[in-house]
Amino acid sequence: MWCLVQICALSVLSLTSGAPQFVAVSQIANTRTGELIDVNADSIDIGGCLVGPSGERVCPLGAFGSDGQSRVLARGNKGPGQTGSNGNAGPINAAGQAYDPAAETYKKQIIAYQAWAEQQVENAKRQLGTAGK
Repeated sequence: MWCLVQICALSVLSLTSGAPQFVAVSQIANTRTGELIDVNADSIDIGGCLVGPSGERVCPLGAFGSDGQSRVLARGNKGPGQTGSNGNAGPINAAGQAYDPAAETYKKQIIAYQAWAEQQVENAKRQLGTAGK
């Protein structure tokens, strides 16, 4: 039994010593909050987040703005303060370009109205041709 405990202790010790360690080589100052963020040579902090030059972070779970409030996650997004934005990206079309759905709907309404107006003119021509017969 004692041998089993020694083997387990040695294997745990070897796992912790073999794991990559975080080594800070520089600090990035958050421009808004003044926080100093320790980063390694690849600008990765201890939490595994890529840190930008002004302190914004891109993490495996989401992106966090340098203002300390903005964040984009799978849900519950929050945009910059005082903008009313929820931080969600706008829709894109099949070509991968951003578009305004309300404007697209309006274009369809205009086309439908023009077709209706042309049909009304045709109907009026037919009615005028049969009047008095």
